[in-house]
Amino acid sequence: MTNVNTLLLIFLAAIWGSSFIFMRASVESFGPIGLIALRIIVAALCMLVFLLKKRRFVEFLDNWRILLFVGILNSAIPFMFLAYSSLNLTGGTVSILNAMTPVFTAWITHIWLHDKMTKVQFLGMFLSISGLVFLAWDKVSLDLASWLPILSGVSAAISYGIATNVTKKHLAHVSIMTATSGSLLFAALFMSILLIPFMPNIESISSIHWIYGIILGSLCTAVAYIIYFKLIKAIGPMKTASVTFLIPIFSFIWGYLLLGEKVTMRMWIATSIILCGMSLVMGLIKGRSSKL
Repeated sequence: MTNVNTLLLIFLAAIWGSSFIFMRASVESFGPIGLIALRIIVAALCMLVFLLKKRRFVEFLDNWRILLFVGILNSAIPFMFLAYSSLNLTGGTVSILNAMTPVFTAWITHIWLHDKMTKVQFLGMFLSISGLVFLAWDKVSLDLASWLPILSGVSAAISYGIATNVTKKHLAHVSIMTATSGSLLFAALFMSILLIPFMPNIESISSIHWIYGIILGSLCTAVAYIIYFKLIKAIGPMKTASVTFLIPIFSFIWGYLLLGEKVTMRMWIATSIILCGMSLVMGLIKGRSSKL
């Protein structure tokens, strides 16, 4: 991997790591639905230019039903879940929950697409879930309400996992930029409709929170996607997926610098356990390849 691609990978992790901090800082002003509507609409407008090419527009029209489904599952729903989690959890904690995405993606692939996991991968999944339980242990009680932010973050990771597998099965023949810009367009339409009964009080939202929302859409979504696709083309999907390992670290850094969030030893330990498990699931740590 060249130095340029390494720097792009680190930059991508820094961008996506900051998204959890921007959500944490502005979600109370907009509400989860209002903030995510702004984020996705801005991102869709930025990516719309990629659909203006005739070939991509034809691809879009030919696959609009599945793009609608993927847009809701890969952007609208998980973004809202993560925004809701951000109301009660630190940005760093939410980023750890989001880091479970590759684990759930592999599990759904195992069940749905019958791409069987190895014993090592199952061990990795067990480690990751153990890390998640360890992280949540001091944040929940017998009161169901205390579980909702954690379950919301986990639900986002599951939604990403489903969307990834739907994309793999039904959109493999569609160009990445068409699939992304098209799905974001439908996600924006979905959020625009959903926003109607949940419209925030615009006059009460400060300028800085508007800026955070626009940065979420333009930098943390549109620009990040473009870098992500460039890296997939340059170094392959597996190496690009390693960005997941860096995102929580950058979230910790941004949270500490911008919001004064405390990074606890529990968070570091949980992150280490989860990322170790993820490395097994993703095959970055080699083990026996026997299938289950």
